[in-house]
Amino acid sequence: MTRKELNVFKKQLLNEKALLLQGIGAKMKGSPKTGDPEGGDVCDIASSDRERELTLRLSERGREKLREIEEALERIEDGSFGTCEMCGCKIPKGRLKVMPFSTTCVACKSKEEKQRKLYEGSADYALARDLGSDMNKEDED
Repeated sequence: MTRKELNVFKKQLLNEKALLLQGIGAKMKGSPKTGDPEGGDVCDIASSDRERELTLRLSERGREKLREIEEALERIEDGSFGTCEMCGCKIPKGRLKVMPFSTTCVACKSKEEKQRKLYEGSADYALARDLGSDMNKEDED
């Protein structure tokens, strides 16, 4: 990848970072206090708590994306930007334009997601099986 192309991606990442930081700051400033008794009845407090929880979740996602952006900027500096971390192939520029913080090519990402789904499915099955056997033991007692 040329230096000019890397600079375009760097600029895009820095712009995304700035927007993300502005968004996180705005959400945190507008976040309601938890359990404010002066705010109203129990329903109002529960609603306020739910809004705060949602805001915190959004900011957690924002922090994760911020971490991904920072790592992409580091990869630009160390020369590994645009290389799949799993297979070592070049990540297509089209993918990087959409997700400049990508660390894997489409093929490796698909494999990773399939493996994760298989694992989650087997873990869910094992959990359900274990819970079922535990319930049978309780019935016997």
